[in-house]
Amino acid sequence: MMWPGRMYPAIALIVAGLALVVFGVCTALPRQQPKDWPEWALVYLFAFRRTVVGLCITAAGVAWLSQLAWLLAASVCVGIGELVESSYYIGVLRWGQRRGSIPSLTT
Repeated sequence: MMWPGRMYPAIALIVAGLALVVFGVCTALPRQQPKDWPEWALVYLFAFRRTVVGLCITAAGVAWLSQLAWLLAASVCVGIGELVESSYYIGVLRWGQRRGSIPSLTT
């Protein structure tokens, strides 16, 4: 937190996080409209994961730059938690599609 050369890596984190947020928002606007709820759920989950993790990376960069330990801890915890949780949901949806329990994206 107190490293004097923290400015450049912190700014790199902020830029990378903001790029991920923009990419997540673009993911939320698919070129083709999803046809059924599993497709909508996957679009939402991919966009949500990228946006929230990007915001948490941005917050971690800001926290590191301004030496706010509580913000760094909160952004890391929320970012990891949402990454794991949304990845789990995506895995469950894909497993259900492979198993045939829910409609597949290819049908």
